[in-house]
Order: sequence, then structure tokens, then C-alpha cells
Amino acid sequence: MTTGNREDYLINILRLTDSKGGVVRTSELAAFMDVAPASVTEMVRALSEAGLVDYQKYKGVSLTDAGREYAMNIRRKHHIVERFLTDVLDVDHDEAHEEACRIEHSMSDNTANKFCRIIGTRQDHDCATCGDPCNRDEDCPTLETVEPGTKARISHLRGDSASNVKKLLSMGFVPGREVSVVSRIGNGPCVLSLGESTIAIDSELASAVYLDCDAGTAQ
Repeated sequence: MTTGNREDYLINILRLTDSKGGVVRTSELAAFMDVAPASVTEMVRALSEAGLVDYQKYKGVSLTDAGREYAMNIRRKHHIVERFLTDVLDVDHDEAHEEACRIEHSMSDNTANKFCRIIGTRQDHDCATCGDPCNRDEDCPTLETVEPGTKARISHLRGDSASNVKKLLSMGFVPGREVSVVSRIGNGPCVLSLGESTIAIDSELASAVYLDCDAGTAQ
């Protein structure tokens, strides 16, 4: 029994119970996954012994709190990988989905969090499982809101436009890098020092670059 196989069951139980309630029959799970009912019964018994599901014969199976958190975290990784492939690498969505199904099982939480900070993933329900959230926007200033003279590290990128996030990455705005605000003229371009380069970006791009939460005062 591989870890990936166990995780596939947990994610599919999550999908079915999210859409119709807390319990799913093993026959429904077997049909949904296109596997033999006997295989489903064997797996849910193993998952029950591991404390990840509650299984009652003839009634069905549901996720425990631990199992639900586990499944949501795997689904979060799937979404992160899928968006990186489609938004940054321009991979076809169907291909990206298949790749994400394979990668989600082997990606560490730390790597997933770093991917998330790069691609500007919009917050969703599964972010509740993240131990290092980057979507605390109310606590973090952006390049658009800090004063000239501010020097800080980039915390994460986040924007409604995937093309803007991709453009920022191509310009070198990578989480963890240090950036300095040189000047700003009214609502015009923000002039920045990034590495050995001086760059001017408009307010829309500047508002997508979030800084470490203690930034915001002129240095």
C-alpha cells in the first residue's frame, strides 16, 4: 500500500463528502474511483486503523479531523502545483492537472509554501492547513503602500492577474529577495532598487508585491 494510493483515497473521500455531506458509502467511493469494492473496503479499514477515517460497515466512511486536515493539505499542494504549471510555465490545464496529481504526493510542505509565495496563489479553503501562511494581507505592506527609503525583503506575490505575477517573476521579484524603494512620483511609477538593477513599475504591479510584515517605515 503506497502513500500515494492512501492519499488518493483520502482526497476522493474529501471530494465526495464535501459535495454531499459527511459520510460516503464504500460502493459510491468504488464507482467514483473505478476500483473494485473489495479494494475500497481493504483500504478504508487500513485508513481507519491509522486514525484517518471512521468506517462503519453498511453505513459508510467519513474523514476524522486528522484525515480531513491531511486530505486538505494534499489538495492544497495540488492546486499550488497546477497553478504554477499553468500560470508560470504556460502548461495546458489538462496536462498540468495530471502532473499535479503525481507531484502532490512527494512535495514537502516547505516546498509547497515556497511555490505558493512565488505564484501569488489566491487564498482558498485549504489554506487553513498551511503552517506558514503568506495570505495575511492585512498585516503585510506592499511596494505600493510603503514610503520611499524603505528597504525590506519580499514576502510573497499576490494578484488577480496571472500575467502580472509572471511579469514580476521575470523582472526578479522573487520572495526572499531584498528590495528598496528609491522614489515615487504621485500615483506614477515606483522606482526600485532590486539587486544591482534599478526598476520602475506601475502601481498595479507594485500592489502585487508584498513585503515582510515589519516593513513600512522609511529607513
